[in-house]
Amino acid sequence: MQWLNFFSEEELLKVHEASLDILKKIGIGTKSDRLKTLLLDHGCHTQGERILFTQDVIDQGMKTAPACFNLYGRSNRPALEIGKKKAYAQTLVGAPSVVDLDSGERRDAVLKDLADNTRLADALDYINIISPLFPRDVPQEIILTVETATLLRNSTKPFSICIESSRELKYILDVLIAVAGSEAQLREKPLATLPISPLSPLDYGLHPAEALLDVADAGLPLGIEPCPQMGATGPMTLVGTVAMHNAEMLAGVIAAQLYKPGSPVTMSSRATFMDMRSGLGLWAMPELGLAGAALNHLSRYYNVPCAPGGFSGASKVADMQSGYEHLYNSLLEALAGSDIVGSAGSLDNALISCYVMLVLDNEISSVVQRTLREYEVSEDTLAVDVIKEIIETKSNFLQHKHTRKYLRAGELWVPSISERGTFEQWAAKGEKIEEKARSRAKQILATYQVEPLSPEADKEIDRVLERAKKELR
Repeated sequence: MQWLNFFSEEELLKVHEASLDILKKIGIGTKSDRLKTLLLDHGCHTQGERILFTQDVIDQGMKTAPACFNLYGRSNRPALEIGKKKAYAQTLVGAPSVVDLDSGERRDAVLKDLADNTRLADALDYINIISPLFPRDVPQEIILTVETATLLRNSTKPFSICIESSRELKYILDVLIAVAGSEAQLREKPLATLPISPLSPLDYGLHPAEALLDVADAGLPLGIEPCPQMGATGPMTLVGTVAMHNAEMLAGVIAAQLYKPGSPVTMSSRATFMDMRSGLGLWAMPELGLAGAALNHLSRYYNVPCAPGGFSGASKVADMQSGYEHLYNSLLEALAGSDIVGSAGSLDNALISCYVMLVLDNEISSVVQRTLREYEVSEDTLAVDVIKEIIETKSNFLQHKHTRKYLRAGELWVPSISERGTFEQWAAKGEKIEEKARSRAKQILATYQVEPLSPEADKEIDRVLERAKKELR
């Protein structure tokens, strides 16, 4: 497939050079002595409190970043091929609120919501990677460990777990190892990506920097996931924010490669913008999708996997607005070559997780992934002889074996909840798409069972949780 190029070749190089100028002339801030030492030992230098990169450091760091890596679920699920631009859909991470499935009201997320949301995502065919929402009824000092355990107990799919600091990382790794079988097996077949979130503009702080090094040391896929806002923590111009955001991600990629060459990594763009009329931070169309497509173009230039957040918009409910926002952002990014498209199931600028929207995003994801499917152009698919035969025999395509062959091969997209019947068939119930999605979510949660963990793994997870409670209090 020919990917959508956001920039001309000349423009792409200008943005690339601007990002390098930012790294060389402005650099990054950090409070991590480990990161400072790493970068300075490899040839960076300081200017005040900033660490400035050199071209040699940039070249050294970028040459070992792998173009592809695999991500695995448990129970022998097929591997996800990160780097092949398949636009795998990932659920929203870190939402503090949910839309209650029964009342339709927004409320605080709790641990049961994390379990239910994970189980629902596990059942949806086109939701490929699961991230945890943010349950409010869990002790915050062990929240990521509890989230990891809950994900593993309620899904066999791969995960993405945003690491806020290194404080809990060893417990998260122990939970993953309990299921993988050993540290070596977890490295060989990673069950999760572990993104870190530097601060915009251009600051790796203390905890994100320490987490970056520790994730790379663990040998698991690392995501570099800053989130600048145009006009607030980034320039007001889209290309200016893209250049800065690209520099922020390059700094993380380079640091990870200098620390551990060959570390699997994604450039996980989250370029948002501020509504200057209200001060709200928006994850909405068209700018989020456009910036994601632009940053995808750059990641393809570097041959590094990318994971923008596209299933998002400003709508507060699962409705027509949320549908067209999510489709626009995710499809635009996918056509520009996404490996992972995040934030599925989100509402209100990625602040709310919604069961109904997750079912709708599964439908949208199926369309996006169907759009990326490669078509065979051959004598048989061009069907010239079939057309000739139909014309000469005054027959029709409906009865021809060629039609049956390709219908059975899946030539036509088949929706799971979209309406395609006659008006009369629809009118018998008159359900709107969001009502069908709600019914589907309820039916799944009432009946769907996830393959359980082994008793040994389950007990080991309990032991890790107990140890984390005692040691992190």
